[in-house]
Amino acid sequence: MSKYRHILIDLDRTLWDFERNSRQTMTEMFSEYGLQQLCHADFQTFFDAYHVINTGLWKAYNNGTLTKEYLYVARFSLTLEHFGVENTYALGKKLGDYYVFESPKKTALIDGADELLRYLKSKDYSLSIVSNGFKEVQFEKMRTSGIDVFFDHVFLSEDIGYQKPDRRIFDHILGALSAQPARCLMIGDDMNVDIAGARNAGIDQIFCNFTDAKPDFTPTHTVFHLHDIMSLL
Repeated sequence: MSKYRHILIDLDRTLWDFERNSRQTMTEMFSEYGLQQLCHADFQTFFDAYHVINTGLWKAYNNGTLTKEYLYVARFSLTLEHFGVENTYALGKKLGDYYVFESPKKTALIDGADELLRYLKSKDYSLSIVSNGFKEVQFEKMRTSGIDVFFDHVFLSEDIGYQKPDRRIFDHILGALSAQPARCLMIGDDMNVDIAGARNAGIDQIFCNFTDAKPDFTPTHTVFHLHDIMSLL
């Protein structure tokens, strides 16, 4: 019998295949808005630049140093500026709207996600999503990919007011669940956000090391495929 009762799970890149779904959305957007002609670049060059800019902005957002509203537009306006486009705010806003509207309609999941969730529910765990993602897209991602039915709770940083890895988001969740840290387990793909945050709150972790990363500290457990979690629980 597992000592855990509450399984906390990150959404993007842990269950929902963010990279695949994002790339598909960006490919469609690139064609829809004629960005190859505007930026004088092929899709891969554009996407690579966007990825670097977006990653940096998300790191700042997770650290609380910029707003959601700025990130929403800047990831596209700054990418356009990178390719020499001028007066980028209006188009950046349009691209931001398109991306937020279209990307959550994509349904690709990380391999093994559906099977894992079915297994965990069959074992009568209480499952909760814990995400820093934007509120207007996270519920849609879960619904369209069909995984919303597995979760008893969805904890979003926007609603709570703190973002992972801030310990206060985990303290809030423990209070909402009326749970002790020892009865909870966090599953996630980001060492600095999911795993370090849970560890600081006294919650055990499963690090989904899908990219063969070299962690700075040792998580409670490490897996390389979602299927591996079933042998732990």
